[in-house]
Amino acid sequence: MQTLTRIAPAVLLAVLAPIGAEFLLGDFTIRNLPVVLVLLPLYGCGALLIREIARRTGRGWPTILLLGTAYSFFEEGFLTQSLFNPNYVGQRLLDYGYLPALGTSLNWSAFVLSIHVVWSIATPILIAEGVASDRRTRPWLGAPGLVITSVLFVLGCAATARFSLSSSPFVASRSQFAVVAVLVLLAIAAAFSVEPRVGSSSNRPAPRPLWVFLVTLALSVAFMMAEPVARDRGMHPVISVLARLACEAIAAGSIVSWSRRRTWGPRHFLAISAGTTLTYALFGLLAFLQGHTNLGVPTDRIDIAGQVALTLGIFLLIWFGARRSRAA
Repeated sequence: MQTLTRIAPAVLLAVLAPIGAEFLLGDFTIRNLPVVLVLLPLYGCGALLIREIARRTGRGWPTILLLGTAYSFFEEGFLTQSLFNPNYVGQRLLDYGYLPALGTSLNWSAFVLSIHVVWSIATPILIAEGVASDRRTRPWLGAPGLVITSVLFVLGCAATARFSLSSSPFVASRSQFAVVAVLVLLAIAAAFSVEPRVGSSSNRPAPRPLWVFLVTLALSVAFMMAEPVARDRGMHPVISVLARLACEAIAAGSIVSWSRRRTWGPRHFLAISAGTTLTYALFGLLAFLQGHTNLGVPTDRIDIAGQVALTLGIFLLIWFGARRSRAA
């Protein structure tokens, strides 16, 4: 029982990562919930390994986010190759803003790399660490757990690459693979070059968690809406890229500034996760209300109800984490 209690946050993180990455956004519905087990080795074990590596080395969120960036480049550059495949899953994801010289679209690249860092990695870690309360920054796995997680992650990577190649004959060029490899290595090097910050550096109080939630929600929604709005209005593709980069810069600057204040704490981290979670849930729900998933599969009332139930379940976890943090 003690072992189960110790690894419970790790299990929660491993399950939350694929649910957030593929279900809340609307790629799959509640009917496809068993798919979580298929996605768990890649998403869940990937997020868990990143979190464990950062916490075991005494590092914090800059390291987690940079390792998440490396993960994003690795998945989308090597495993799915969506950064370069012009017709990945039949979606023509590179058409808007495609640059022949680079063999990719900066619009799709900025979008998919960012959503992995924020929603596939950071958000589930925020929630799981909030639920863990006083064990928020401690390692959750022992040596056997790390080995099992690593093996499952490698198997998940292999399965994803195999599925991608079987569904599309596309293979990126050697130069494209080389560029992605360099970017992965640079992100990893940067992750371990960042020195962890200890304590607050400002006597000003941090904003209330509600304000952090609202700002995060607004910036997340603006990030998601930037490309659809630009495309619908016939704007140049670079406009949506700049808009999304602006959202990220404002969010990063605000959170870094707030986190240096003396009253910043676990409930603020959970407020960030609440804002990003609600953003994904709303966009997934919007797709279902239009009668289909993001992958074009028809949806009905059961799928809509399932999306609402899944969202409420995750918000219940966030509330539980906030309650534990207040009591600690």
